[in-house]
Amino acid sequence: MQPRRKTGFTLVPMLVLILVSSPLLSIKTSGQFFELSDLYVYVKANMNEEAITFFNVNLTMGPKTIRELGEANWTFKIQLPKWAAPNLVSSTDMPKLFLENGEKIALRLEEDEDYDYLVAEIPPFQGERLNATVRFGLVQRDDVAEDYVGFKLPVLTGFSIMPEYVNFTFLTTGAIKGYSLQYFNPIFLNDTVIGLWNQYFRTKTVGNVTGRVVFSKPFDRCVIKSLAREITVTEQLQVNVKDVLKLKYVGNSYRSEILKINVPTNINQSVKVKDALGMLQTFASASTAANTSVITVYSRYSLRPGQEYEATVEYSVPVKNMLVSSSWGLTIIRLRGLPNYTDIVETYSLKVRVESKKSWRIEAESTAASIENGGVFSLTMRNAMPDVLAQPFQISFSLAQLEAGKSISMLLGLLVLLILMVAEIFRGEEAKPVEAKRGKEVERIVNDLVEALREKVDCETLLEEVRVKNAVGKISSREYKERVGEYERRTSRAEKKILKTIEEVSRINRRVGEEVERRYRVFEEINGDSKNMINSTIERFRGGRITRSVFENLAGKYLKENRKRRETAASDVYSALEKLIS
Repeated sequence: MQPRRKTGFTLVPMLVLILVSSPLLSIKTSGQFFELSDLYVYVKANMNEEAITFFNVNLTMGPKTIRELGEANWTFKIQLPKWAAPNLVSSTDMPKLFLENGEKIALRLEEDEDYDYLVAEIPPFQGERLNATVRFGLVQRDDVAEDYVGFKLPVLTGFSIMPEYVNFTFLTTGAIKGYSLQYFNPIFLNDTVIGLWNQYFRTKTVGNVTGRVVFSKPFDRCVIKSLAREITVTEQLQVNVKDVLKLKYVGNSYRSEILKINVPTNINQSVKVKDALGMLQTFASASTAANTSVITVYSRYSLRPGQEYEATVEYSVPVKNMLVSSSWGLTIIRLRGLPNYTDIVETYSLKVRVESKKSWRIEAESTAASIENGGVFSLTMRNAMPDVLAQPFQISFSLAQLEAGKSISMLLGLLVLLILMVAEIFRGEEAKPVEAKRGKEVERIVNDLVEALREKVDCETLLEEVRVKNAVGKISSREYKERVGEYERRTSRAEKKILKTIEEVSRINRRVGEEVERRYRVFEEINGDSKNMINSTIERFRGGRITRSVFENLAGKYLKENRKRRETAASDVYSALEKLIS
């Protein structure tokens, strides 16, 4: 429902009267009673076009609140609904509490039966006034449609020490088309609702406000379902990174751009991106940030709505991106400038392997672990922001831990690393020309077959669509003939290319060629069945056996199902090609 300018103004005084006239002089929270305090809370929530809402909760505590906080062992809690915890953002500065003196306090999540809590352990404070800010974020991607993103936000009014009032403001970068809790007051910009605000007095539990936001551009993208990063470090200080990403397209058309990677400029040439069939197409461009490039990655074929895709990114960390120091027998490697993927990652896992039988110590932000006898450092988190992916971490070891002959100073370590890098370059130049040529030929064949099969799927679908439009008179006879002729010519060219490419596959590997040919025959059978479904439906409509309404419903259903069946059959052909490059 579109909110009006005066929505909620007549209800606010009544709500205030009911709450203020409450006879309660104390409030029970988490099993404890506190007197009404001089705690004031200002909640500001901002939703950006990435469909992430960032909360800034400004707390102003007076003498009574500070005394009550001390009585609660300096523990302060903010109440959250149970649905919110899985949507909490992990960042280098969230969720955290910030004090005026610059101190940052990490918030922990505490689960209870009905609600969860963000809990801060505040250092003991002596004074009459304490100001603090709590920052956290919530991902809002549970309800994504073609033209809007749904939001579900907690209106924070539940605290372990209850405030005298809470002032809540929600702003977006888009237009709010509808929302619950109608006693909110809308915030207008050029007659467009871009936000909501209200004050809540002495309330006890958290509530939710829901609605829809329309942004300037549709939410059409691939989201990162998971990122598994594995970093391998050798005793010679070589650092290699492998990122395995699982993506999902959440738009409503078709998409081939799947990733954008922010990388230091001195790394972008070494970044290799591939899927199960081989290398993927990438495009590097300059970033607005200094010494940074953006690599755009494209899938091998266009992704349909809801389709998932897996890609692997590999690169080596050059010397310039390491800080190596050595003193008192301790050597520390600090990695900085690691790439990030410009978007939030639903599930992020980090594993660091050190190729040594001795012990190492690894630290990532506040997490530290000692790794012994070839063990693995592991870290997992949900909804990781790009700054988490790019954050530096350090590896330390003592010189005595290295095997005999490998005890190296910082300078010697860098020299060994440089020598290995140069040797790797020469090894690449000395690779057998025949093997390099064969690798390029296989990659070309794979790309040709994927491209031709994708063209065939597209054209067969377009042919069916134009035949359905012709059956109901939505297209002229002239345009119908022109488009049918064009799609049939493109289909014929694609078929010839597919058959030729399968022959080339057989020349390289007969067994793989036979398997690809067998799966392509299955594809053709499915393609023929799909055509028959549409043709039969058109004949029934033209023969008067079904009405136009029934025909349009059936045709629309079959068009979607046929495309999906062809895409699935084509994916089986693609998977057979994996054996050619394994």
